[in-house]
Amino acid sequence: MKKNLCFVLIFLITYGLNAQRFFTLDNDGPYIDSLTQVIKSSKSDSIKGISSFKLADLFRRSKKNELADQYLLIANRIAPKYPFLKAVAIYYNAAGLVGKGDFDNYARQLNLANTELKKYKTKDSYVLQAFILKNLSLVEVLHNNEVEAMRLLVNDAVPLAKKGGDLEVLSILYKSIAVIFMNTDQRPKANTYLKIAKEYIERASASSYTYLETKADIYITDVENLCYLKMPAEAKKSLDKAYQILKNYPNSNMNGSYYTAEGYYFYKTGQFNNSLKSYDKGIANSNFHKDVLQTNRLKFSKYLPLKALNRLEDAKNLLLDLIGSTTQFALDQRNYTRELAFIYEGLGDTKNAYKYLSRFNTINDSLNVIESQGKIAALEAKFNKSENEKKISILQAQRQRDKLVSENNKLYYGLLAAITVILLLLVISLWVNSKNQKKIAIQHSQNYAQNIETLKTQKEMEVTQAMIRGEEDERKRIARDLHDGIGSMLSSLKVRFLKISNSSEPAQPNEIENMNTLLNNSITELRQISFNLIPETLLKLGLEHALSDLCHLLVTDEVNIYFQSNKIQKDIPESVQIMIYRIVQELLNNALKHSSCTEILVDCSQNGSHFYITVEDNGTGFDTTKADNFTGQGLKNLKNRVELLNGKMDIHSSKNSNTVFNIELSI
Repeated sequence: MKKNLCFVLIFLITYGLNAQRFFTLDNDGPYIDSLTQVIKSSKSDSIKGISSFKLADLFRRSKKNELADQYLLIANRIAPKYPFLKAVAIYYNAAGLVGKGDFDNYARQLNLANTELKKYKTKDSYVLQAFILKNLSLVEVLHNNEVEAMRLLVNDAVPLAKKGGDLEVLSILYKSIAVIFMNTDQRPKANTYLKIAKEYIERASASSYTYLETKADIYITDVENLCYLKMPAEAKKSLDKAYQILKNYPNSNMNGSYYTAEGYYFYKTGQFNNSLKSYDKGIANSNFHKDVLQTNRLKFSKYLPLKALNRLEDAKNLLLDLIGSTTQFALDQRNYTRELAFIYEGLGDTKNAYKYLSRFNTINDSLNVIESQGKIAALEAKFNKSENEKKISILQAQRQRDKLVSENNKLYYGLLAAITVILLLLVISLWVNSKNQKKIAIQHSQNYAQNIETLKTQKEMEVTQAMIRGEEDERKRIARDLHDGIGSMLSSLKVRFLKISNSSEPAQPNEIENMNTLLNNSITELRQISFNLIPETLLKLGLEHALSDLCHLLVTDEVNIYFQSNKIQKDIPESVQIMIYRIVQELLNNALKHSSCTEILVDCSQNGSHFYITVEDNGTGFDTTKADNFTGQGLKNLKNRVELLNGKMDIHSSKNSNTVFNIELSI
C-alpha cells in the first residue's frame, strides 16, 4: 500500500510539470486565416496590432517560432502608438522567456504588465489580467509556493475574470485551483473546484479557438482525480467527453495526456491489459511529437499494470530503459532506482536489489543535502538582509538627526525674534475676529446651501432646455422632411390626378405608372420618417436588433460600420431603450458628419444594471479640451442624455488620430 501511494505522488508531480506545457488540437487554420485577413484588410492600426499579438501567440503555442517572431515584430511597431496595446505588449513579449526557462524574469514582466493593465477598466483588460495572474501562480507552483499560487488565483484572478465575463478563463482558473489541491493531496476539495470548472466550460462560448482544448484538458484532469477518489462511474463520463473531442484529432499532442488518464482508469478498475494498451498508444503519440517528458511519464505509468500482472521481467526492462534516459531529473532517478530494487527483490536477484537500493539511498541523501543547503542559504540570506536593513535604518536616522540639528541652529535666532511680534499680532487678531466669527460661519453656511441649490436648479434647467431644443430641432427636421419630401410628391400626384379627371380621354398607362411610383415613394419616405422617430424593430424585436439595423442602414460605399453586442437583455424599459438608441444614433451621426472615417466599430454590452457603449472610428479626431466650446448641439445633447441615465462618458481623441467614446449607463 505504501509503495502504491508513493507511485501516485510521483504521478501527480509529473502531471504538475506537464501542465505547464502547451497543448493543441492543430485545428487553428480557420482562426489563423481570419486573423491574417484582418491584419491585411483593416485600416485601423489598433486592430492590426492586437490581431498580430494574438497570431504571434498562436504560432508560438504551435512551436512555429519564426512566424511568431514575424507577427510579434509587426505588433511591436504598432503598440507604442496606443497606451493599452503598449501594456498588452509586455505580456506577449514575455512569452519567449518561458522557452528559455527564465521564470524569474518572466514573473517580473508579468507583474509589470499587470500593473500597467490595472489602469484600464474594460472587460478585455480584466480578462487579460486574470490570465496573467494565472501564469504567475504557475511560476509560484514551480517554486513550491502553493500558498501564494492559491492566493493569486482565488483572491485576484477569479474576481477579475468574473468582472470580464469570460467563462472559459474562469474554467481554466478553477481547474488550476483544483490541480493545486491535487498536488497537496486534498482530493475532495479538488473535486469541488473541478465541478465548477466543468460547469463554466459547458456554458462558455464554443466560438473561442481554444475552447475544445480547454474542455478536453479539464475532463482529462477530472478523470485522474475521480479515479483517485474511487469514483469510476463518474470518471468514465469525463473520459468519454474527452474522447468525443479528441477522436477527431488523432495526431494532437493532447492524446498523450488522454491515454495516460485512460490507462490510469483501466488500472484502477482492474483492467490491466487494457491499461497497458492505452499506455502504449500514448507512448506512440508522444514519440511522434518527440515529447520525451510525456513518453517517460507514460512508461513509468505503465509500470503499475505490469507489476499488477506479475510481469516482473517486463517491469524490470521498462525501469532500466527509463534509468538510461538522458532527460530525467534527480527525483525521477531516485524513484526509478527504488522501484527497480523492489522488482529485483521480487525476482529473487538480491545482488541487483541491493545495488539499486544502495543507489537509491545515495541519490536520496544527495537530494536531502541539497534541500538542507537550500534551507541554510535561505536562512542566511534572510539573516543578512535583516542585519543590513538594521544598519541602513541606523545610518538614515543619524543622517536625519544631523540635518535637523543644522536646520534648527539656523532658524533658532530668527524664530526667537519673530515669536514676540507674532504673539502680539495674534492677540490683536483674535480680539478683532472673535466678535465676527460666529456671524461669518453662519453666513458661509447659508451661502453654501444657497449655492448648492442654485447650481442644482441651474443644471436641471440646462438639461430641460437642451431636451426642449433637441425636441424642437427634431420637429423642424420632421416638418422639413414632410414638406420637402412627402409634400412635394403628394402635390405632384394631385396635379396628375386633376389632369386625368378633367380630361375626356382615358389615362395613359405610363401616366398611371408614374402616379403609382409617386405613391410608393411617398410611402417609403413616410416609413423612413417614422423609423427615425421610433424604429419599428426597437418596438417589435428589441434594442439589439434596432441597433444592428441602424448600423446596417448607415453603411455606405465609403464607410463600413461593424456592430458587436454582448448579453443585451430584452427586459430593459422601453424609454431607456429609446434613450440608448438615440445616444448610439448621435454618436454615429457625429462620426459620419465630422470625422471623415472609413471604419466605425460599435460595441454594446450589458452587465446587470450597467450598460456599456463603445464607439471608435479611424477618422480625424478633435481636441477634447475644447469640446465645451463647440457651438453645435450634438455633443451637448449627448452629454445630457448620458446624465439623465446617471451615466459617465469618457472621450479619447486628438487631432489626426482616431476617436473613442466610452459610455457607462445605469439602467
